Amino acid sequence: MKKIAASVRAGVPVTVLAKTYGVTRPTIYRALNAFHEKEAVADAGTAPVSFTVDRNSLAAFDAFTGQLGLSSRADALRRLCRVPAGYLEPDPDLASALRAVAGELSAIGRNLNQLVATKNYEVRRGQQLKLTRPQEQLLSDLLEQLDGVSVTVRELEGKRASKTVRRFVARMMGDGDEPR
Repeated sequence: MKKIAASVRAGVPVTVLAKTYGVTRPTIYRALNAFHEKEAVADAGTAPVSFTVDRNSLAAFDAFTGQLGLSSRADALRRLCRVPAGYLEPDPDLASALRAVAGELSAIGRNLNQLVATKNYEVRRGQQLKLTRPQEQLLSDLLEQLDGVSVTVRELEGKRASKTVRRFVARMMGDGDEPR
């Protein structure tokens, strides 16, 4: 693109450039316009942002913007872009809790793998696939442990989500002392 713009500045006719690159003259003009627009934006130190969302998401965003008392969708989006990247960084407490959950899941997985390995060995030796009482109890205990881990994960999600929303709203409103 820079080559084309430089060529035009140097006096090379657009027709020659179109033939050289195997495109039409309007394509060259569109490319030049896009290039000049990008240069103008870069010179201004800003950049346009464009994306598409469904109508329900946009309505929810507009409602939230209204609740915050912001003047426009553009104002809300500018504030949103200024919210620090810290929201994407891991929370040390959450990371620690997730490591504990991962440890629990790993232990459950090891026990389950041992049970399955035993059953596979028995089947390969021609035995019928049947769980003994202790194996049934182990499987029942593992399922209970999984339910417990599931509850823990949902609790962590809820705590993190509510903490993040409070911080987000505080930053959108311009408060410097948001709750942590």
